[in-house]
Amino acid sequence: MLNGQKNRLVKTIMLIGLALGGGGCQAVTAAYEYQGNRLDPPHPVSDFALTTTEGASFQLSDLDGKIALIFFGYTHCPDVCPLTVAKVKTALAGLTETEQERVQFIFISVDPKRDTPEVLGRYLNGFSPGFIGLTDDFEKIEAVLQDYWAYAETEQPPESAYEHTHQTEAAPTYLVTHTGRVYLVTPQRELLLTYPFDLSADDLRSDLSYLLSQW
Repeated sequence: MLNGQKNRLVKTIMLIGLALGGGGCQAVTAAYEYQGNRLDPPHPVSDFALTTTEGASFQLSDLDGKIALIFFGYTHCPDVCPLTVAKVKTALAGLTETEQERVQFIFISVDPKRDTPEVLGRYLNGFSPGFIGLTDDFEKIEAVLQDYWAYAETEQPPESAYEHTHQTEAAPTYLVTHTGRVYLVTPQRELLLTYPFDLSADDLRSDLSYLLSQW
C-alpha cells in the first residue's frame, strides 16, 4: 500500500518537473527580431513595368514568388549607391545557393538621362550578372518612387556643363539626391522591411535567411 502511494507520488513529481521544464524552454525561446525597419502591417505595393538593361519590359510580378530587394540609385553616384550594392552582394553571397535563387536584387535608376540600358548593364555586371537593372522615362520611375515613399531630385548643372557636353559629347556632371534605402518586398508584393544606408550585410543576410525559412 505504501509502496503504491510512493510510486504515484514519484510519478506526479516527475510529471510536474517535465511540465515546468517544458514551460521554461518555451519561455526562453525568443521570437525572431528583424534587423531592418519593419512595417506592421506590411505595405502592399503596386505592380510596375520598367525597361531592363536588355531593353525588355520587366514587371515586379515577373519574379514569381521571389523576395525582391529594391534600391533606387544611379551609376554616377559617388558613394551611397556603390557601397549599398556591394553590401547587398555580400549579404546574398552568405546565403546558400538555393536561398540565393529565391531572392532578386533590383536596381532602379533615378537618372535615366545618363543611365541608358547599356550604361546600367555595365555598371551592375561589375557587381553581379544576376542583378536586374531598370530604367525608363522619369515620370514612370517617379510613380514607383512614390509607392515606396522614396524620392529623387536632380541637382541642375550649370549651363556651362551643357555647353561642355555638347563640345565633348560627354555626359554632364551633376548629382541626384535620392533615398538611399533598400526595400524588401515579399513574394506577396508587400513591403515588409527597409534598410538604411548604414545597413550591415550580416543583418540583411540574417533577415533573408529567416524569411526564406518561413516560406
